[in-house]
Amino acid sequence: MPHAPSVTVLMTAYNAMPYIREAVENILDQSLREFSFLILNNGSTDGTRAFLEDLARRHAEKAALAAQEKGVYPKLKIIHLEENIGRTPVLNKGLALVETDLTAIMDADDLAAPERLARQAAFFQAHPEVDLLGSDVRYVDRGGAVIGQEHFPSEHTRLCERLPLYNQFAHSACMFRTAGARAAGGYCEGFPYAQDLALWVEMLKMGKKAASIPEALAGIRVHPGQASRDKALAVIRNNDNYRLAEAMLDIPGLGPAARQAARLRSAGALFSLGRRGAALAQGWQGLLEAPLLLPCNPLLWERLGKEFRSVVRSLKKLF
Repeated sequence: MPHAPSVTVLMTAYNAMPYIREAVENILDQSLREFSFLILNNGSTDGTRAFLEDLARRHAEKAALAAQEKGVYPKLKIIHLEENIGRTPVLNKGLALVETDLTAIMDADDLAAPERLARQAAFFQAHPEVDLLGSDVRYVDRGGAVIGQEHFPSEHTRLCERLPLYNQFAHSACMFRTAGARAAGGYCEGFPYAQDLALWVEMLKMGKKAASIPEALAGIRVHPGQASRDKALAVIRNNDNYRLAEAMLDIPGLGPAARQAARLRSAGALFSLGRRGAALAQGWQGLLEAPLLLPCNPLLWERLGKEFRSVVRSLKKLF
């Protein structure tokens, strides 16, 4: 067996109260005890800085006690930025500071199962060919109650085929080889919203292998403050979606169903941006990818089903 890879958990935070407290506790309570925890406070103006300063004091006391008892306690490093430099730049700043083989992402409002780091680090040790690893996820509300779950394929080809359907790698469920992410250029500065998916796509385009653990190792928080629910960011999201759908076409070995789904995803984003002519042209290209497949493309039907269920949930809230 290859050596056990070292791990850094990377968290960035901006006005992350009150969720960051539970997110941090989830990481410090991991069954894997030997890892580094790097937190970047991205110019927060709420209580995030005060919480992190208190955390640093408490952590130092516990680490000293663990050392006296010859135990292992996670290493903690906290960096405070005086101003918010943006989501993508702060992620890259953190990635540049990672000194370990593996980087695990933990968003400041999400949750982690106690075995997450141990399970993912063990997977990388057993599968040296894999550079990107996700897992199934649970969705939780503001109070932490489970409101849904998502299952993803476990192997590379199926993950790539389904990527045009929707992102198969939730950010807080991901661990990756640090060198592989850096070779892909890190988080792309040109994607202010979907910077994580842009990184995954770039890694896959380079031929990096992906996998996913069929176990819910992350809890993704659903709350009104998320960028995915901010209507003011709709144009940015659609622009990112258009360019990412185009980039997905360069993933090696993508089959006709996935290529068609990517073309139609691109067309949908262009239509939302008001670029009707370009949307029509992209939709035509999608048809030409596999004309006979269009009526029965399983990815398209699954996406339509997902959108239909979302509409039904919204209607239920109204009545």
